[in-house]
Parts: sequence; C-alpha cells; structure tokens
Amino acid sequence: MTWNANRSSPEISLHKIPEGYMGTLRTVEHIQRLIRDGAKDFRVRQTAIDILLQRRIRAKDYFGEINALFEWVQRNVRYTKDTFRLEVLHSARRMLELRAGDCDDFTILLGAMLEAIGHPVRVVITGPDPRRSKLFSHIYLEALCLGHWIALDATMPHSIGWAPRTPVRKVIAIDRRATAMSDDMERGIGADAVPDWLRGLIRAVRREAIPAKDPRVKSLWDLMRQRGLLVRSPWVKGVLLRCWQGLPGRERPRTTRRLVANLRRLGFLPPRAVRVAPQGPVLTRVDVRAAVPVRLTRVASTRPVPMRQVRPVRVQPAGRWARR
Repeated sequence: MTWNANRSSPEISLHKIPEGYMGTLRTVEHIQRLIRDGAKDFRVRQTAIDILLQRRIRAKDYFGEINALFEWVQRNVRYTKDTFRLEVLHSARRMLELRAGDCDDFTILLGAMLEAIGHPVRVVITGPDPRRSKLFSHIYLEALCLGHWIALDATMPHSIGWAPRTPVRKVIAIDRRATAMSDDMERGIGADAVPDWLRGLIRAVRREAIPAKDPRVKSLWDLMRQRGLLVRSPWVKGVLLRCWQGLPGRERPRTTRRLVANLRRLGFLPPRAVRVAPQGPVLTRVDVRAAVPVRLTRVASTRPVPMRQVRPVRVQPAGRWARR
C-alpha cells in the first residue's frame, strides 16, 4: 500500500506485491519512485533547507549537510512497524506530517531530502541468512559525498557511516531519467529502444561511483558475448572489466564519450542524427562515415574590371587627298 500525500488531499493506492524475491524488487521499485517524486516536492526541499539553516551548516559543506539531515531524521522520526500484514510506503511529504514509519519510510524520507538538495543516494537491502541469498529483511541508504558512498541507517542509534554487518547485501542504484541532455555524448540515449539499465550504466560511468560486480555491467557483458563483440571491441571489454571491479565517483567525460561512440557503432545505441546542409551558399559538415570525401578548392572571387573611356581616333583616307 502506497500513501502519497503530494497532492492537497492524501491519496492511497493499493498494489498486489508478489511473494519472495520478486516482491522485494517490486517494493524497492516503489521506494525508488517515491524518492524521486519526493525530491521534486518543494515542501521537502524547503524542510531540508530549513534544517540546514537551523543547524548553521556552512555553504558547500557537503558532509555537514548529509550529517545534519541524517541526524534530524534519526531524532525526529519514530520507528513504527507497518500495519498488520500490509507493506505500507509513505511519501516523503506524508512522512514529514506523520513522523513515524519503518525502515522503508526512513529510506524514502531521508533519500528524498538528500536528493532535493543535490546529494545522490542509492538503496541497500540486506538479509540475515547466507544460505538464502535472495531473502532480504532490511533496507537503508548510502549517499555519495566527495567520491565516497556513506552508509545512512537512521533507524539505528549509531552515527553516520555505520552499516549493519549482514551476510547478504545488495546495492541498487536509483534510475534518474534526465529530461534534457545537455552534453552531446548523451544524445540519442533517451530512445525507447535503449533499456533503462544501459542508460543508468552510461550515467554512472560519466560521474557516479560504480560498485563492484554491478549487474548492469554483467548485462552488457553478456549481450556483447552473445553477439561475439568482445573480441571485436577490446577497448569496451577493458572498460567493462574495470567497471566490474568497481569505480569511485568522479567525472569521466572522455571515457563516456568514447564508450557512447563505441556502443553506437556496435548497435546498442541509436546513431547520431545527421545534420543536413541548409540551402544556400553556406557549407556545413555532415557527420556521415560512409560519405566519399571530397576535396574542396578555393575559387578566386571575380572583381569588376574598371572601364576606361576610349577617345575617338580620326583616320585619314588614303589616296590623292593624303598628305605627302
């Protein structure tokens, strides 16, 4: 059951969740959606900014901002179990009013507040039984700060950075679908034929931290292996191997541009749109590899030649009238 309070009146929507591991994944999908929606809520952002002002956190003190919001949620939200035999997920705005919930609700509220002020987060689910790798019983957040992921479990009376030691742990990145692609290397990625996990992997390679053994890396590896492209693309193969070992969060624009170009060449991304030269004397470059190169020569411009006035010449006729 999802309780959405982003509107003027509360909205309750009921969903049937499958049992087992598929039910866990479905619940995590709802949590991710509520985090994204809450990050866009003006009231959630205003509350986060008010907390920073009350705590007198200096501007650009990013660790201080994360710690301030973490401690506020830890001290002002009461841990309360869900309704009997129901999985209840509250929106971030509703949590600001209710101030009570379980680990799912703590994750939604803290994640929405952090992303509302520009701090990327991801979800971590854990399980207690090493023999049952798909049994999960707890969820918490990790926030990216200066290239490092910091654990944020506000349901426990521990400081920032503490994480439960459990034998089963799975990190799930939040898919952020950008509405505007400002960089040329991301043009064409938003097509419907491109899966969400591939768009998320490209964005992670560009600026985010990639955990070791990321499932998105394995999915691209398996597709390339099925099509026999690993041998033909040693550079992409090397990038995937480095991503499989894990990468810190930092900007990688050159690697991303080259990766996108190779994925277009291999058919995983749609080709770039060809720019057609406009009508008229202006010449533009057309990015078509199959086009035959043509050497353009400079033609000297013709200038008007000044005309000089010609004076008439008197011609004397020959014969007896001619002077001797």
